[in-house]
Amino acid sequence: MTNDSRLNRVFRRLLGQRRTVFRPDEAPGRRAADSEPIYGWRPALQIALCIALVDWLVKFAVASSMQIGDFREVVAGRVALWHVRNPAMILGLWENLPLGARKTLAVVAAVVGALVLLQIVGRAHRLPRHHRRWAWLFVGMVTGGMLGNLGERLIHWGVTDYLSLRWGAYWLPPGNIADLALFLSIPLAVPVIVFEFMGRARRGRGTVHPIQAGPRPSETRPA
Repeated sequence: MTNDSRLNRVFRRLLGQRRTVFRPDEAPGRRAADSEPIYGWRPALQIALCIALVDWLVKFAVASSMQIGDFREVVAGRVALWHVRNPAMILGLWENLPLGARKTLAVVAAVVGALVLLQIVGRAHRLPRHHRRWAWLFVGMVTGGMLGNLGERLIHWGVTDYLSLRWGAYWLPPGNIADLALFLSIPLAVPVIVFEFMGRARRGRGTVHPIQAGPRPSETRPA
């Protein structure tokens, strides 16, 4: 086995795939798509880049036009721009830790998050087409939120927060578009988990989705 094939196998395992060849003695079930190219990372990456780019542009505009600490109401009594530089992690976690420790935690969280998202993309590849899109949207929003904030931390280790909403008599701590993408991705996790369990329930039944039908790579090889 060559190094390229070993790396390819490791990558496919990270994507949650196990069987990459056709076995005529086994029902294809939910893993029938394992021998097909994985393309779910493309729409997920497109969504993530769009979110991250919009987030960076808005942060740049706020940082260029407002001093840190400036507060401007956009919708009276409802929505305000509040320029804050947040040196802590999400939701102010680990704010009292030394900068080096926070950087280490950020790297570890990014690596673990990337591995989990790779698994979701790979497992979503086994789902019907109309179910896959939910997983792509979820992965894209989470990745976009991570890129938006982590990309800024690489520059000056701090996140520009600016969007604040009023709750009763108080203005909530400000956030940004990356935070909003991460927050909105939470309810999307519910259908993704449900579809995964539905797929597991179909395991071994021998059903092949329409887009997965057709000759296998092993069937088209010359004798």
